[in-house]
Amino acid sequence: MVDMLYLSYRMTRYEYNIAFKDLQSYLKQNYSKNQLHKDQRDRNSYVTNALSKHGFQEIRLRKPAWGFGFIEIRFRPQLIINELGYYSLTNISEFKSISEQFNRVLKDFLSLDVPDFFEWKAKRIEAAIDLSMSEELIPKYLLLFKRGYIPEYFRENKQTQNYWSSHTNVYLMSNNKTVNWYNRYETLLDKQSKSEKQYQDFSETRGILRFETQVRDGNELVVDVLDQERLKKEVMKFYKLIVGKGDYYTLNKAMLLISQNESNQYKRQELAHMLKLIDSCGGINSAKMIFIKGRDSKKAADKFGKLIKKLRDLNINPVIIPDEWGIESLENPYHRIKKGFELD
Repeated sequence: MVDMLYLSYRMTRYEYNIAFKDLQSYLKQNYSKNQLHKDQRDRNSYVTNALSKHGFQEIRLRKPAWGFGFIEIRFRPQLIINELGYYSLTNISEFKSISEQFNRVLKDFLSLDVPDFFEWKAKRIEAAIDLSMSEELIPKYLLLFKRGYIPEYFRENKQTQNYWSSHTNVYLMSNNKTVNWYNRYETLLDKQSKSEKQYQDFSETRGILRFETQVRDGNELVVDVLDQERLKKEVMKFYKLIVGKGDYYTLNKAMLLISQNESNQYKRQELAHMLKLIDSCGGINSAKMIFIKGRDSKKAADKFGKLIKKLRDLNINPVIIPDEWGIESLENPYHRIKKGFELD
């Protein structure tokens, strides 16, 4: 499923000038506000959000000091087929209808000489899935996720660090990808409190936990990136890396499961020690630092990884449920996320 696309089409200077003239002419005839205006943060661009309610949240004409010009569109595909679908994701099966509407708006209404929707470059695509659950569980899951294995390239990013203390999301940024798992309702509530604009009613997002991977700086055609298996892979690969498949348990319950499912006494002791270490350190990353300290770092890291894998293979998540929560176990939503991409 898809939340947003950022599309780009390269034009000659001549094509750019015609596109600018035709687009501005349409906007002046139909809108008293939101006509093309220079972006103060990007002086090479003119931008409009006049058609935002139809999914064209931003149409940008960019003309660098030299070379080609570009038309770029920040596009919410669901809105072009459903103006009330602002908080909904778009299924792959809907893009045939979306492409027809997209082409109609740009070619028939705006009179722009641009390619078919599927032939645009997808500079950014947001693959996502929404899961419904009890509202009180969402912050618990987010806390447990943050105690999972967070790769260094995420942890060192300044944006990751800026959002780390948030109670409404797990926001992890790298050079060209962003993982954003978040409480839909609470995040929108927070954004609305900081905004001057009036948000549409978003009560429908209560109890929704969204799992989203944003792929940036792409250079492929829309027709190539709109692939269900590809979108699923973008979301699942980071979930498997950070969280894995195992369900969550309290320390006592996890220790019991180890004793019931591992016959080798030495391995039971190793796994039990690992769980206690992760629990006392508050997460996998901190535990790994303690585990490899004073040892051969490569061998120790390999050993640590194998123990984590073994726990996950036993369907035990290495991250422990705090006793004060008063619950013995929590289902890992791994299979629900995976299945969600198979229902389109």
